[in-house]
This record gives sequence, C-alpha cells and structure tokens, in this order.
Amino acid sequence: MRKPKRAKAKATTEVKAVKKAAKKASARKRAVRGAGAVAAGAAGVLLVNIIPKSLSSETNQDSEPMIAVNPANTNQIVATAFTPDPLESGSAPYFFSSDGGHTWTLNTVVPGGDMTGDITVAFSGTGPALYAGILRQDSPDQSTRMAILRTADFSAPIPMDVLDDRQQPDQPFAQAATVANGLAAGKQRVYVGSNDFAGGERTATLDFMLDAAAANPGFKKVRLERRSTGTAGQDGPQVRTSIHEDGTVYATFYGWRSQTGDFGANTLKVNADVVVVRDDQWGDSPAPFEDLRDADDGVVGQRIVRNVTISFNRNGLTANGQQRMGGTLSIAVDPRSDKSGTVYVAWGTDEADTGFTIHVRKSTNRGVAWSASDILKVPRATNAALAVNSDGAVGLLYQQLAGTGPTRRWETHLRRSANGGNTWSDLTLATTPAATPVKTFDPYLGDYDHMLAVGRDFYGIFSASNVPDMAHFPNGVTFQRNVDFDTRVLLDVNSQDSVPPSIDPFFFKVSG
Repeated sequence: MRKPKRAKAKATTEVKAVKKAAKKASARKRAVRGAGAVAAGAAGVLLVNIIPKSLSSETNQDSEPMIAVNPANTNQIVATAFTPDPLESGSAPYFFSSDGGHTWTLNTVVPGGDMTGDITVAFSGTGPALYAGILRQDSPDQSTRMAILRTADFSAPIPMDVLDDRQQPDQPFAQAATVANGLAAGKQRVYVGSNDFAGGERTATLDFMLDAAAANPGFKKVRLERRSTGTAGQDGPQVRTSIHEDGTVYATFYGWRSQTGDFGANTLKVNADVVVVRDDQWGDSPAPFEDLRDADDGVVGQRIVRNVTISFNRNGLTANGQQRMGGTLSIAVDPRSDKSGTVYVAWGTDEADTGFTIHVRKSTNRGVAWSASDILKVPRATNAALAVNSDGAVGLLYQQLAGTGPTRRWETHLRRSANGGNTWSDLTLATTPAATPVKTFDPYLGDYDHMLAVGRDFYGIFSASNVPDMAHFPNGVTFQRNVDFDTRVLLDVNSQDSVPPSIDPFFFKVSG
C-alpha cells in the first residue's frame, strides 16, 4: 500500500488561510505588560514562547516543533515549526537564538517554499554549521519530496545549501555528531532517518554522511527494515536515531506488519513491532547497521515488543484533544564514555484501559535484551522525546491529555530519573486548553516534539496554546510577543489590539 498521506499544512490554500488570519485583530484597548512579559516560576526552569515581538499579530498554528543546540556553544540554538515566511519570499524560516534561548529571531533561509512540511535540524558540535532534513513544499505535483540541507553559519541570512533532493521519503529526522578521536577525528557525521517509498515495502531507511562538511559529501543509504511488512506494505513514518561519541549509533522504527480499517475514514489500525538496530562504527563498514540481530529469528533488528496496535489517523479527533494519532517513538543512549551499551526507547500504543499510551524500556547490553516490563508507562500521552544527560539521568518529555469534555487540557510534562528509571520526578511545563484554539490543519500540536541533553541540562521544545494565563505555566514562562497576563490576552504589535489565541512553539531549558 502507498503510504497514507498525512496532511501536513502543506496545501497552498492552508498556508494562505493561516497568513490571512494573522492580519486580523479585534480593536480593544488593553493595559499591557508587553513583550518579555514573565510569569515567575521554579528556579532552574526557563520556558520561553519563541514568537518574536515583531510577529505579535500572527495567528499561525506553529505546530510540530524541533530543536538543535550546539554542544560546543549552548548559547546557539535553532528551533523549527510549521511557520510560514511572513514576507512570502519563497523560502521558509527557522528561529534561532544566540543567547541560550532567552530571545529568538526568524531566519528565512530554508529552500523549498514559504513553509516547510516536516523540518528537523542538528548541529554537529564543532561550530555554527547546521544540518537539516525537510519536506519541500514546491514539488509541482505536490508529491512527497525530501531535501537534506547544510549551512556553514546558522545565523547568516544566506540560503542553506541543498546536499540531496529527491522524491518519495517522508518525515526526515536529522541528527549529527563530530568524531572526537582516531583517524576520523574532526569528521562531521549526519544521519537522516525517513520513511522512503522509493524501494518497495521495506520503507524504514537511514541516509548518512560520514564527512558531511566536505565540499561534496557522499551519502550512504541503508534499508533498516529486513522483515516483511505484510499487508501493511510499509513501515511507520518515525525513524529515530541516537549517537554515542564512541561511534555507536542506534536507530529505532515501527516495523508495520498488518492493518485493518480505512485511512480515509479515519479508522486505520496498524499492528507493528518496535525494532532497534545498531552500528558500532558510525556506519562506516561494508554492512552498516547490522550489528544487532534479533535473539529469536536472527534477523537484523532486535524486536523490543511485537504486535503492538496503534491508530493511524488522517485527522485529529475532538476526543483526542484535536490531535491526530499515529504512534510516537524516541531513542536515547547514555552519553557517558563507558555507557554506550545503555539505551532507552519510548513508543506509543493503543490500549483498551488507558487509550493512547507511552511505554519506556531500557537495555544495558547494547540493545540485545530489554527490561521485561515498562520502567515508565504514561496513559493518554503522545509526542515522546527521550534524552540522557552527562550524569546518566534520563528524561522523558511528553504531552498528556487530561480531563474530559470541554475541560480537556494538554499537559506537557518532563519526567526525570537519576537511577536508571526506578523512580521519576515530574515537572509540569504547561497545562493548556485542548479546545482553544480550534485547529486549522493537522497535526494540531504536531506529530512530534523534541528534547536533548547537553552536559547536565535538558533542552526541549513543544507546541501548545498560547493564551497568556499564568495558571497555564506553573513553573514560569516568558513571552517575547506582546501579551497582557492580567487580562490573559495576546496583543498586536501596537500593544493595544487583541489577537486571537493560536498554537505557538515553547522552548525550555531545565538545569541539572
């Protein structure tokens, strides 16, 4: 089966509607705190709405966010979302910060149309060079089109270079690192997972460059799926990677096996395995990503769990807080020098008693064996993102639907464990209404968010309703755009006229 077409804010009419809505505001005078308004919160927690003051009138649905932090200089951060170029230049923007996430600027340098579909970004860690995987919006026939991009300086107003551009892949996910030791020391390495339909039913794929900073970097491409995808005829769109500095690279994907229902009718259900593959040499071998074989069938790729069921929605449902479901997947390796064998995976399933649910398990022997039961299970939750800090503490970012009917809320949580998943703390970053604003396209919050760790600190991004109510952000928040916390109203660039609520990206840093 051809992949279900996941409506991604790609259609030209949708983009125009979003831009037109951004120009509207009702005329009411307000007492204003203005840009930089802060709701005080917990020490060690920085939460920032990254829409700049100059875009205070915008009402875009800035969903599906991604973040990259330069490990060599954590003041340098890039963030992305479904954000159109307000000037309609023909290029798309990303946000960047040069002061550790306190303030943000728009940089319109991404080729492929006024707004990208999926866009993910990564620093290699040796300087300001930035890499990206995107879905382009300028294909004449509106087919899925992936590009892999590079810029030597994330803050420069110069169009990103296109390193690769081709039809068929979906949901590119970019990660990068620089080799620290050995003959390849200094080489920048980039890994882009995707769901690539150019090669038949085994669609889970990884493209990678072992010398990404070269003038003409060569690509390697490997099909991660080695089993039949059965009646499903494809794998899931999520292909996620995690890189250790010793050259161990893990990847995980949903290996689809069968399906029932109908995508067009919003009733599609998929049975899948959660599969992990591994390479012990950065992928720099004649048979890359074949270092982990299943203990039962001997095939490349260890199956953590088998025959899980996930809904694969075309459109979001009111009962699900306007969010569409299609599984969620994340992987993270312990970055400590002797801990590349410790790896965590989070995935989503449908369950009769808990609804859409996140599960987390752990391996301490390089993915060969996994914890027999979940070390964490979160009901009614999606958009899982794992990270492990330099102390070995593991963190899980997720968004959980709480309440019923008109009181439904999306709660964004960061859970952390300093003892390998035995006990977990819980930090609520946001608790926002699930019915306001009404979605303008799918996905509502996004098919993913993202988190990473640099040193002891966790950095992340999520999308949520932007109503400036201090009760929605119990551990504090800063808005760049004009707002009035006293009246809980967004304000136009003139700091007087009100602006309707919308979905915005929120950056966070949690220390230690």
